[in-house]
Amino acid sequence: MRSIQSTKSNLEYYKQAGKVIGQYVPARIPQTNKSFNLIDLPQFRSLTAFFPSVVCIIDIITKEYLYVSKNILDMLGHSQEDFHKEGFLKTVKIFPTSQLDIVLHKISPLMFEAFEKHSKTGTVDDLKISYCTLVNHHEGPQRWFLHQITVLMKDENNKAHILVKQVTDIHNYKDNNNIIFTIEQKDNKGIYHTIFKKSFQNETIEHGLSEREIEVLHLMGQGYTSKEIAESLFVSEHTIYKHRKNMLKK
Repeated sequence: MRSIQSTKSNLEYYKQAGKVIGQYVPARIPQTNKSFNLIDLPQFRSLTAFFPSVVCIIDIITKEYLYVSKNILDMLGHSQEDFHKEGFLKTVKIFPTSQLDIVLHKISPLMFEAFEKHSKTGTVDDLKISYCTLVNHHEGPQRWFLHQITVLMKDENNKAHILVKQVTDIHNYKDNNNIIFTIEQKDNKGIYHTIFKKSFQNETIEHGLSEREIEVLHLMGQGYTSKEIAESLFVSEHTIYKHRKNMLKK
């Protein structure tokens, strides 16, 4: 039987993420900034535990989560320790595959290009990046969340170094399947104005295909028979026929 590689693994996506970030964030040893002590304040930790949004502080040079608010367990079903231990690999895992391709190859390059452009004028910390995606809950269905990112600290070259990210559940307010991406810039009065906006459509979302159906469809596109697909996924051939029938209906 032919060797089948059905879908990309989380590790492969993680490597792709590293390449995307590496194009805009060259590997370097960050200078220690002792003034960055926000996450050490007990008041900050206590306050963010009750926020309506998850708060993350991220070092994009080392690809580490410096801080994740405690309420992430209630909102996403994942623990703080998961993100501290796995870093960006954990980020890759919480996105559905269909969303991850858009986040990695469309949204991230636009975000880092904006960071690079505004670092030259010293205004990178005036930007706010926003986009919405589905996110995998640890023990429940996928839900729509709004991701908002700002630069908390710049490095010695005015480039983005430490990011603060808020993740807010908007599932009950999302009325379409588009992924909206915006870049806003703060003026001298502290008011944000949209300077870039783009909408991404995802056919797999619009057709409502499950992760397994997407996997079967991917293998069908490579020319594998239902029998070969069933053997590679360790299911019956009848199950594959059922998946194909459901996909046709959708």
